[in-house]
Amino acid sequence: MLKTKIKKALKVAAFALIAIFLIIFLSFYRPVSLWGDTRYEPVFTGSMEPAIPVGSIVVIKPANPETLKIGDIICFKIETESATTVTHRIFDITSQGFITKGDANEDPDRWIVKKENVIGKVTAVIPFLGYLGYFVRTPIGFILLIIIPASIIIIMEIRNIVKELRKQKPEQTKSKRNWWRQQCLSLGLTCPI
Repeated sequence: MLKTKIKKALKVAAFALIAIFLIIFLSFYRPVSLWGDTRYEPVFTGSMEPAIPVGSIVVIKPANPETLKIGDIICFKIETESATTVTHRIFDITSQGFITKGDANEDPDRWIVKKENVIGKVTAVIPFLGYLGYFVRTPIGFILLIIIPASIIIIMEIRNIVKELRKQKPEQTKSKRNWWRQQCLSLGLTCPI
C-alpha cells in the first residue's frame, strides 16, 4: 500500500517537474510557430565544428545588428528572398555588413551579410537533436515516430471507450438496442442488433 502511494507521488512529482520545465522553457524560448521570437534551426554541415556539431539544433534569438560584435555566432540569409539560412561566426564588421566564417573553414565567406539579412544570434546549441528532426521528415521516420504512436493512442482510446460502454447498466444498453431496432424497423430494414 505504501509502495503504491510512493510510486504515485513520484509520478505526480515527475510530471509536475516536466510541466514546470516546459513552462519556464517556453516562456523564455517560445518558438515563432507559437507566437514567440525564438527560432530553432538544424545544422547539417560541419562548417561550425567543433562549436556546433553536425546534427545539432541552434537556438536563435532576435538581435539588433548594431549590438553584434566579432566572435558572435549569427544565423542569416545570404539573400533577402532566400529560404536557406546559414549559421556562422562574425569574422569582421564593415560598413556594408558582416563578414562571416565557419569555424572549420580556412577562409572567410565570400559574401557580406547585410544587417537586414541577420535573423538573430545563436544563444544555445542542442547537440544531435537535428538528426531526429531530419529523421521525422523521412517516410520511415514519419511512420515510426508519428503514425505508429498516433495509431497506438487511438486504438487504446477506442478500447477504453468500448470498456466504458460495456460497464453501463444492462437496462440502459437494452433501451438503446430497442431504440435502434425501432429506427431500423421504421426504415424497413432488418436490424442486426
